[in-house]
Amino acid sequence: MRAVRGRRALVGAVCAVVVAGVATAVVLVTTAHSSSEPTRAQYLAGVAAICRVFGPKLDVIRPPDVAEPANVIAAVDQVLPLVQAQLRQVRGLTPPPSLRPRVDRWLVLQARRVGMLEKAQVAGQRQDFRAMSIAYVDFLLAGSKTSGLGRSIGIPHPPC
Repeated sequence: MRAVRGRRALVGAVCAVVVAGVATAVVLVTTAHSSSEPTRAQYLAGVAAICRVFGPKLDVIRPPDVAEPANVIAAVDQVLPLVQAQLRQVRGLTPPPSLRPRVDRWLVLQARRVGMLEKAQVAGQRQDFRAMSIAYVDFLLAGSKTSGLGRSIGIPHPPC
């Protein structure tokens, strides 16, 4: 029974990656064949496709209680590679000129949040639970500003 669930999960993950890849490719091909910059709709469709891949993966990771360092370490170790990959893919998209200043600011905020998670992970590996907790809480607190800007742009939240 576990093998069947594992295969289904693997097939689901592969399908999600393929769908996101196709959606991103469509956006990129459409953009490449036009003489102008990508439209707002094309850019946001590309971001949404990326978010649809990473969102379900992030959703299954239970938010830890900061008072339980082992749970924070485990959650950060699972979340960090996903948010790093998601950010890399979103950075690979070209925003239209009308969105570029706000998207650039959003990407800076996202990178700062990823940096906070990286600090939490390093502190957890050193077993510096105070520094880990502070970095993790900073990550959580920075989320409202980042997601507010993202919503104003049209970026889906959650998971981006």
